[in-house]
Amino acid sequence: MQNKPESQNTTYNIINGTDDSDILTGTAKNDQIYGNAGSDQILGYDGNDRIFGGAGNDVISGGEGDDYLESNSGDDVVVGDAGADKIIGGPGADNLSGDDGNDDLSGGDGNDNIAGGAGDDNIDGGDGSDNLAGGDGNDNIVGGNGNDNLSGGDGNDNLAGGNGNDTIKGDKGDDNLSGGSGNDILSGGEGDDFIMGGFGADELSGGSGDDIFLYQSIVDSLPQSPDKITDFESGRDKIDISIFRRISNQNIEFKKVNSFTHHKNELLFAYNQEANLTNLMLDNDGDGQVDFKIEIIGEVKFAEDILI
Repeated sequence: MQNKPESQNTTYNIINGTDDSDILTGTAKNDQIYGNAGSDQILGYDGNDRIFGGAGNDVISGGEGDDYLESNSGDDVVVGDAGADKIIGGPGADNLSGDDGNDDLSGGDGNDNIAGGAGDDNIDGGDGSDNLAGGDGNDNIVGGNGNDNLSGGDGNDNLAGGNGNDTIKGDKGDDNLSGGSGNDILSGGEGDDFIMGGFGADELSGGSGDDIFLYQSIVDSLPQSPDKITDFESGRDKIDISIFRRISNQNIEFKKVNSFTHHKNELLFAYNQEANLTNLMLDNDGDGQVDFKIEIIGEVKFAEDILI
């Protein structure tokens, strides 16, 4: 049964399709259109419309107005057009586009392609390996489950990969990037970005701007599966490991050492010339072993201003 949201006292012109492949066109008023089974072509036209594609591979266009578009099952193409639209893909490999306006797009199951277009959009890929692009505007993009590709586009965007091995690009603007679990590739692009790889062996690039690489847990970059920062620029970029100062309700400052001496929060910076890698290593609990490690391409010498 299709999900039919409450009309909230709005009067709708009801249009019902058949179980065949229908061509359905709305009016200049607020329409409620049901494609039902079959591969349908549905145009909402003017008004704030509610369109339900039903089963089949449907092509849905909201037209003008603030529309609610739900494609249901099948490999569907849904375009919001003008207005602030809510678009739900459902099962199947869907192509969803918000176009103009501040849109809310959700892919559901399947490997989806979702483009927010202009405006400040909310995009949720759901399950499956999705391609998610924010376009213009300040967007919030969540990959969900699967190996997803996220691109913020213009604007100051929030991008979160979720589960899976994700590729996340902030592009232009001051962006917040979070990989979640999995071995992710995160690139801030232009602007002053916050980059958090999360759990897994991640590859991190700040791009241009003053970027901060943020860590929230020891397991974010373990010695056996460390993160790699590819373009760290001393004097501009920073690594935020401040959470590790708080041990057993104490604030224990980091101390740079040449070798571990069984004290908490000792830091080693070791440059491997052959590999052209600087290894940042932390003994957080004072047992003389590496608890946390980051690989940084190039030679990075310790300085107080590179750490937060």
